[in-house]
Amino acid sequence: MPNVLVVGAQWGDEGKGRVVDHLAADAVYAVRFGGGANAGHTLVVNGQKVVLHLIPAGALRPGCRGLIGNGCVMSPASLRAELARLAAAGHPLDPARLGLSPRLHVVTPYHLALDRAEGAAVGTTGRGIGPCYADKVARRGLRLEVLLRGEAAPILAAQRHLVAALHPGLELPAVEAVEAELRADAEALAPFVTDVDLELEAAVRCDAPILFEGAQGALLDIDHGTYPFVTSSTTTAGGVASGVGLWIDLHRRVGVTKAYSTRVGHGPYPTEIEGPIGDQIRTKGAEFGSTTGRPRRCGWIDLPALRQAARLNGLTELAVTKIDVLADIPVLRVAVEHGPDGPVYVDLPGFGDVSAARAWEELPPAAQRYLQLIAEQVGVPVRIVSVGAERAALMTLPEGTP
Repeated sequence: MPNVLVVGAQWGDEGKGRVVDHLAADAVYAVRFGGGANAGHTLVVNGQKVVLHLIPAGALRPGCRGLIGNGCVMSPASLRAELARLAAAGHPLDPARLGLSPRLHVVTPYHLALDRAEGAAVGTTGRGIGPCYADKVARRGLRLEVLLRGEAAPILAAQRHLVAALHPGLELPAVEAVEAELRADAEALAPFVTDVDLELEAAVRCDAPILFEGAQGALLDIDHGTYPFVTSSTTTAGGVASGVGLWIDLHRRVGVTKAYSTRVGHGPYPTEIEGPIGDQIRTKGAEFGSTTGRPRRCGWIDLPALRQAARLNGLTELAVTKIDVLADIPVLRVAVEHGPDGPVYVDLPGFGDVSAARAWEELPPAAQRYLQLIAEQVGVPVRIVSVGAERAALMTLPEGTP
């Protein structure tokens, strides 16, 4: 297996987790290179729903070690809770199965307070991710290694002072209490700390296959997304090297897209569907946030946006998820251009139930045509198609189809 990157090609929530889970069967490492616990990857493993936030989805595969790179941000308490939930569900991860970069930046209670005071304007998850990245860029962030050395107090004091100055009415915990709580959680995670860059360098030298997991989606990238309604990190292929500390060749670059589109929070959304069809897609697709439970806005697939994602990431292939959700909609609309008066659509006939299909030949002709149009318009072949939540409901298409 070559080195593989899996990224979201829309506004996040595309089903990256199940694609990563599928590809991780052949990987030795699964690596997160950006984002925080505002991401939510949902898997169904042996009939059991598993929701991950910061831990790489590939780490649930036996023989695959998860790594969380320096480009991510982390709440020690949140990560400990995630590990505990996985263990209770029968998926324990010890330091042999998961590693953390010491250069991870730590989300503090002051970041949470600031996000909850200001984040509603852009529709954040309120997990403190944006303020943590802001402090990182402003050089007042708290790295995990600094926290473990017991040198966090001056940094926390500066963070508290800033939040208090911006929002004088907020009740903020004392620095001493925050430091003690963060330090206790960090020390519990200390056995997981490793030099992620050196591990990956050694893996590259012995040709061990590595799988990189993106968070959110290309259209939420801090530089190239629908700014300012974006996340606070680099969500595209360009963030891999800086997010793990190693230049690495990415032989396969898989962009994950739903067969329709969704968006959480505020921001432009030209193909949004208002009315019964949008409600039908939301209900059938269970389009509610894995992290927040918020209902997602639903719309037709936007191929100009997918072309942008393909360009940003140099995509070599597409994975199309949730095509089963579109079953029984009589006419399916596909946005092929953005005109002065809004999206320009091509209408295609709908199709029936596809959930039992396990090969290209088993898909109805109308579903095949739908996928062919996506590949033709984006200029990237469709290689993976998901027709359900179970691991078995994911097919790999042979070359030339479509």
